Amino acid sequence: MIQKQANRNLFWIVLFASAILLSIATVYAQVNDVTLRFLRVQQDKVHQQMLEGVAGNPWQYRILADLMVEPLIKLFSKMGIPSAEVSAFITFRFMQCLLIFVAAGIYYRKLGLSLYANLIGLSILAWGMSYSLYNSDLSFNNFFDIAFYLIAAVLIMYGNFVWVLPLMILAAFNRETSVLIPFMLICFAYFGDSQKETIRPATFYAASSLIIFGIIFFGLRLYYGKQEFLTADGFYPGLGLFFLNIRRGITWEQLFITLGIIPFLAISAYRNWPKTFKIFFWVIVPLWFGVHFLAALIAETRLLLVPQALIFIPGVFFGILPGKNKENSS
Repeated sequence: MIQKQANRNLFWIVLFASAILLSIATVYAQVNDVTLRFLRVQQDKVHQQMLEGVAGNPWQYRILADLMVEPLIKLFSKMGIPSAEVSAFITFRFMQCLLIFVAAGIYYRKLGLSLYANLIGLSILAWGMSYSLYNSDLSFNNFFDIAFYLIAAVLIMYGNFVWVLPLMILAAFNRETSVLIPFMLICFAYFGDSQKETIRPATFYAASSLIIFGIIFFGLRLYYGKQEFLTADGFYPGLGLFFLNIRRGITWEQLFITLGIIPFLAISAYRNWPKTFKIFFWVIVPLWFGVHFLAALIAETRLLLVPQALIFIPGVFFGILPGKNKENSS
């Protein structure tokens, strides 16, 4: 009992220390890539457009991060911190990274990964996050997306379904891609190894989450009104954008820089994945890749960090150590 508690304490100490170090490294790499000048000019410009309600479709409807970072900017200005906006953006990104790495660490532990494997997974995630900002600012909503999906997976696997509701409120204000979170919950209840008595509450909370998403999704569009649609390099969503993605060299360059061969290695270990993990894969991955190849520039690989963090990185370890990872570990 004492040894078990000591191991648990060690896990938390190492996880938080590693999350802090990886967050510092990731933020440094991202800011170095984006440049301080870009943050001072372009990031602040877009931030002001968001606050004024004129950022365009779909950006204007992803308001959460800008509402959260604005009080930090005002606080830094009041404290007399030089370049308050830039300092606030960097601080906010650090806090986002810290949230992502801690959530990922808890999720990987719940999947049964050892502390050693867990830290390797977090390092792979940090690498991908560091090289994912092609043609982008700090893109706060994309990184919140990673955190919210990881937290949703943890809540679902621990059976804390009620907490999916407040999470859904934040996620829906953040980005429309959060719509898959309720489906993770309902599919986990119906197709996983859950007890029959969990199906009814899971159905209730999944349906409630979907209703919350719908209210916020349409409410934002009513509140901010019709916005100018911002195309991807002049391409509207559809087959034209899909063919642009697959024929551009930068697409494949960025995919390999950000994701490496991790997705291929993970899928090759599919037969060793626990049932819950397979459910999350089928709910998230096919639709996520299909929609983004048709509706976005895939070279902007930050868009693919949700399946990378949630599925592919932990999925690799079920192939490296088959039979040694036990689902629902404490």
